Amino acid sequence: MSEWTPLSHYDSSHLNAIALPLGGIGTGFFALAGNGVLTDWQLMSRPNRGWRPRYSQLLVRTRQMHDGQPTVKLRVLEQDGNNDLGADFGAPGSLMGIPRFQHAEFEAAYPFGRLILKDADTPVAVTVEGFNPLIPHNTPDSSLPFGLLTVTFLNTSSAPVDASLTLLLSNFVGTDGMETDFKGNRTEEAEAAGWKGFRFFKETPPKTARDGTLVALCDAKEVKVARRWPFQDTPWNGEQLGIIDNLLQQGFLPDTDTNNPCPPAENDTWNSSLTAVLPSLSAGERRKARILIAWNFPLRNLQEEGWWSPLEGQNPVQKNWYAEQFPDALTTAASVIPRLDSLREAAVQFVKTVTDHPAPHAFKEAALFNLSPLRSHTCFRLEDGTFVGWEGCGGQGGCCIGSCTHVWNYETAVISLFPDLHRSMLDSHLKYGVTQDGGERFRLSLPLINPTWGGAAADGQMGLVVRVYSQYLNDREKDGVDWLKKQYPAVKRMIQYAWLPGGWDADKDGVMEGAQHNTYDVEFFGPNPLCNSWYLAALEAAAKMAEAVQDPSFAAECSGLREKGSLWMDSNLYNGSYYIQQEKKPPSNPAPLTELTGEASNPHPRFQLGKGCLIDQLAGQYRANRCGLGDLLDRFHIETTLHSIFRYNHFKSLRDHYNNMRTFAAPSESGTIICSYPDGGRPALPFPYWSECMTGFEYQLAVLLMDYGMEQEAVEVAQAVRSRHNGRNRNPFNEPECGSYYARCMSAWGLLEAWEKNSHRKKT
Repeated sequence: MSEWTPLSHYDSSHLNAIALPLGGIGTGFFALAGNGVLTDWQLMSRPNRGWRPRYSQLLVRTRQMHDGQPTVKLRVLEQDGNNDLGADFGAPGSLMGIPRFQHAEFEAAYPFGRLILKDADTPVAVTVEGFNPLIPHNTPDSSLPFGLLTVTFLNTSSAPVDASLTLLLSNFVGTDGMETDFKGNRTEEAEAAGWKGFRFFKETPPKTARDGTLVALCDAKEVKVARRWPFQDTPWNGEQLGIIDNLLQQGFLPDTDTNNPCPPAENDTWNSSLTAVLPSLSAGERRKARILIAWNFPLRNLQEEGWWSPLEGQNPVQKNWYAEQFPDALTTAASVIPRLDSLREAAVQFVKTVTDHPAPHAFKEAALFNLSPLRSHTCFRLEDGTFVGWEGCGGQGGCCIGSCTHVWNYETAVISLFPDLHRSMLDSHLKYGVTQDGGERFRLSLPLINPTWGGAAADGQMGLVVRVYSQYLNDREKDGVDWLKKQYPAVKRMIQYAWLPGGWDADKDGVMEGAQHNTYDVEFFGPNPLCNSWYLAALEAAAKMAEAVQDPSFAAECSGLREKGSLWMDSNLYNGSYYIQQEKKPPSNPAPLTELTGEASNPHPRFQLGKGCLIDQLAGQYRANRCGLGDLLDRFHIETTLHSIFRYNHFKSLRDHYNNMRTFAAPSESGTIICSYPDGGRPALPFPYWSECMTGFEYQLAVLLMDYGMEQEAVEVAQAVRSRHNGRNRNPFNEPECGSYYARCMSAWGLLEAWEKNSHRKKT
């Protein structure tokens, strides 16, 4: 079986922030931290970053004979650390008095991660590998609710070692760390495909998102299971003393009343363990044990999560799609265990396509590691399989509802790797989001049949049109034309909506002028490069789609408008270095859905771009290039603009940049800011986020720089982002924007495609 090659390596000083998510698309996850902690137990439909049950540790016990006397050691499979020793009552957490390993490193090639532990006082070195299959174009196998931990022991001493590996895990069915109901919790021994362990469940059917099943199973020849411990809840930390004493003395924890079923818990829950016995490791010998943790929490409460706009009587408790595939966690385990080798091999082969890619390291790392939002609570699937997404995740909830078009338009990973999911998201927008007059509610409501969002975004709507064209191209050899014919009436209305009185292009000259709500959460009034580049891309895409469905008059109309708009934008918005906004008074009667913030009633609207040099002023070109639409503007202007963005917005050091907004890049770091004003003229109150660094926008710029042959600049932009997410202060697998695991950062996937096209250009 093939092995994966690490893409990135993190030394002991760059582990603090690492948390590798282990879970499938739409299933939730737990994480293997850089220091070995099993953390972020987010299995129950909403996030709770940093939460872990009372017990969720791996421990190793070793026993050796020296001069006829046994030497026994016990270690938690984590790195020694400060552990907040200055806390009011000592280091917080369970088992903090048991030694850890002195030295740790971490290496990764997502979805694989490996913790490397060494200790001069311990006769074994240990690696802990975490994995869940990520296999492009195989959505079912990339949506499996489990995490696999492979623990490998190497006897580094000169004498044989008896070792045992123990997983401690509290039965946390009934709590997501925010709300708790342990009543009825039970733990029983379980077995699937020859693997042995335990199963968590409630004695009653699931009623809340916190109810369900979980199994932990091990493949060792000898596995000892304790459903509940006889010393549980012994006062004055007697429980932890029981763990220490039993593991030191016999290498495993005892079970209580093994001949009878575990009784249902009352107010507290049960703590459980499994131990893999690994006897007689000879000097230099390696041996491994695999632990599979699988779960099934079938329900999600959309009202609890904050994404619910019901009609009277509609039930906010819905079923997760993955739970439709498996009735419980044990069924999942029985299904995947016989396939673990093939699932791993398929994931390794995918990872190799990235690790072996000739692109720069920063491109490969950004592209691969930023697939993590797909496997976070940013994304989920409704019971019928509909794929939806937040923008990102807050600490204890999703952030910004609605599969928001003006965010999701930037990412390119989903259509490249899981086009069925991309198509699902488009279908829901086109079916439920488009009004009769063509306005597209850029945030979907749940339930989908009750659309309530009251706004259309100029960039979001036009970008959605381009994405429909991309999907058509992707599916053209299958059923793309038939699919497009079905969606075309909505797409046509979306373009025509721009021409409504008081709308974005009411005078129908190919230039947006009305109240243009956009990804910066404000309206721009007057022609501007952000919204107009999206408009030009949409017009070009609409013309191509009209031709495909044999609507030649509309194709000609869109093509003519695109040409007029391009000429006007080049002649009137290009200032010799980049494109700027021409600020206009708001329309007296804005078209329906176009005005959300109240600034349309202000004769001098606030929060405008003005003369700024915007990082995504060519966002429409960025997306147009992904589907072969060609240059939308004068090529010299495009190239000069990209040089200007890099020159004015990219900082090798941000020490003298003054940012009044959120801080995603520290003064000592490098990054590319959203907007600069190199010629002055900054509005007194510029649009929000203007002074921030946000990774999804930075990758969008880097991709465009590559599109036009500016390789060195593109590498600098991407490297600045990845240098900030180096494990020391930020998680390499989580790039926040408005919340963690932010969808826009998946724009990084385009770096590899852009590199390939640029390399081909250079060869020819």
